[in-house]
Amino acid sequence: MVIDFDVDGDGKITPEEIAMKERMLEVEIREEKAESQKFMAWVAMGMMIVFTIILFTPLISDARVNALADLLGVFYIAQTGVVAAYM
Repeated sequence: MVIDFDVDGDGKITPEEIAMKERMLEVEIREEKAESQKFMAWVAMGMMIVFTIILFTPLISDARVNALADLLGVFYIAQTGVVAAYM
Protein backbone atom coordinates (compact mmCIF):
# COMPACT_ATOMS: atom_id res chain seq x y z
CA MET A 1 0.00 0.00 0.00
CA VAL A 2 2.86 2.38 0.82
CA ILE A 3 4.37 1.75 -2.61
CA ASP A 4 1.16 3.02 -4.21
CA PHE A 5 1.56 6.38 -2.50
CA ASP A 6 5.05 6.91 -3.91
CA VAL A 7 3.86 8.30 -7.25
CA ASP A 8 7.17 9.60 -8.58
CA GLY A 9 9.14 6.50 -7.48
CA ASP A 10 11.82 8.32 -5.51
CA GLY A 11 11.27 6.25 -2.35
CA LYS A 12 9.88 9.17 -0.36
CA ILE A 13 6.24 9.86 0.29
CA THR A 14 5.43 13.55 0.37
CA PRO A 15 2.22 15.18 1.60
CA GLU A 16 1.45 16.15 -1.99
CA GLU A 17 1.65 12.51 -3.07
CA ILE A 18 -0.64 11.48 -0.22
CA ALA A 19 -3.16 14.20 -1.14
CA MET A 20 -3.04 13.23 -4.81
CA LYS A 21 -3.58 9.54 -4.00
CA GLU A 22 -6.51 10.40 -1.72
CA ARG A 23 -8.11 12.47 -4.51
CA MET A 24 -7.60 9.59 -6.94
CA LEU A 25 -9.25 7.15 -4.51
CA GLU A 26 -12.19 9.54 -4.05
CA VAL A 27 -12.66 9.77 -7.81
CA GLU A 28 -12.55 5.97 -8.15
CA ILE A 29 -15.13 5.54 -5.38
CA ARG A 30 -17.45 8.13 -6.98
CA GLU A 31 -17.09 6.41 -10.34
CA GLU A 32 -17.93 3.00 -8.85
CA LYS A 33 -20.98 4.51 -7.14
CA ALA A 34 -22.15 6.09 -10.39
CA GLU A 35 -21.71 2.80 -12.25
CA SER A 36 -23.73 0.95 -9.59
CA GLN A 37 -26.50 3.52 -9.77
CA LYS A 38 -26.59 3.29 -13.56
CA PHE A 39 -26.83 -0.50 -13.36
CA MET A 40 -29.70 -0.26 -10.86
CA ALA A 41 -31.57 2.14 -13.13
CA TRP A 42 -31.14 -0.14 -16.18
CA VAL A 43 -32.31 -3.17 -14.19
CA ALA A 44 -35.36 -1.25 -12.95
CA MET A 45 -36.26 -0.16 -16.49
CA GLY A 46 -35.74 -3.70 -17.78
CA MET A 47 -37.97 -5.15 -15.06
CA MET A 48 -40.75 -2.70 -15.90
CA ILE A 49 -40.55 -3.61 -19.58
CA VAL A 50 -40.51 -7.36 -18.92
CA PHE A 51 -43.41 -7.21 -16.46
CA THR A 52 -45.44 -5.05 -18.85
CA ILE A 53 -44.88 -7.54 -21.67
CA ILE A 54 -45.82 -10.46 -19.42
CA LEU A 55 -49.00 -8.68 -18.26
CA PHE A 56 -50.19 -8.19 -21.84
CA THR A 57 -49.65 -11.81 -22.86
CA PRO A 58 -52.12 -14.58 -22.14
CA LEU A 59 -49.72 -16.09 -19.57
CA ILE A 60 -51.53 -14.33 -16.72
CA SER A 61 -55.32 -14.25 -16.46
CA ASP A 62 -57.25 -11.01 -16.16
CA ALA A 63 -58.58 -12.03 -12.76
CA ARG A 64 -55.06 -12.46 -11.41
CA VAL A 65 -53.96 -9.10 -12.85
CA ASN A 66 -56.97 -7.42 -11.24
CA ALA A 67 -56.13 -9.07 -7.93
CA LEU A 68 -52.56 -7.81 -8.12
CA ALA A 69 -53.40 -4.35 -9.46
CA ASP A 70 -52.55 -2.47 -6.26
CA LEU A 71 -49.27 -4.33 -5.83
CA LEU A 72 -48.33 -3.76 -9.46
CA GLY A 73 -49.04 -0.05 -9.09
CA VAL A 74 -46.64 0.17 -6.16
CA PHE A 75 -44.08 -1.85 -8.12
CA TYR A 76 -44.16 0.54 -11.08
CA ILE A 77 -43.98 3.61 -8.83
CA ALA A 78 -40.98 2.17 -6.99
CA GLN A 79 -39.17 1.27 -10.19
CA THR A 80 -39.78 4.66 -11.75
CA GLY A 81 -38.50 6.21 -8.51
CA VAL A 82 -35.22 4.35 -8.92
CA VAL A 83 -34.90 5.49 -12.53
CA ALA A 84 -35.87 9.08 -11.69
CA ALA A 85 -33.36 9.23 -8.83
CA TYR A 86 -30.64 8.18 -11.25
CA MET A 87 -31.63 10.82 -13.80
